[in-house]
Amino acid sequence: MGFWKGLVDKVAQKKEELEEEAKKRAAKKATEMALDTGKAAAKAAVKNAGKTLDYAGKKLEEALFGESRSRESRSRDATPDEAAPPSSSKPIKKADKPERGPDPFAKLKADEVARKERDKADKTAAKSREEARAKTEREVDDELAALKKKIRGK
Repeated sequence: MGFWKGLVDKVAQKKEELEEEAKKRAAKKATEMALDTGKAAAKAAVKNAGKTLDYAGKKLEEALFGESRSRESRSRDATPDEAAPPSSSKPIKKADKPERGPDPFAKLKADEVARKERDKADKTAAKSREEARAKTEREVDDELAALKKKIRGK
């Protein structure tokens, strides 16, 4: 009777050891996945913060100096040929129809398109992270099942 009890105790101890090992591996993989997700979120936050600061800087410049100032700075960056108005001997006539300026909503439209592209990229990245997490979870579950089967088989 003592032999069987000792054998059962050894099997139970081995089972506990294997389960603990599997739990440690699962915790380690979960930690790695959490770190990867955190890194991706931090990178996205930094990228968006930089864009926000650029936009705020442009708006401050426009508010302080007006749009003419920002146009002047763009014309200073241009070559002298581009900045100089065309000279001709004919007087300049205004057209019957008023000249339309740039679309006031063009920037908003471009921002919306860029936001949609970022959202799509974020969704794709989140989906791939979720698939990787699910795959890792399946692997851990399969490994744990194999270890349990191995214990029960002995």
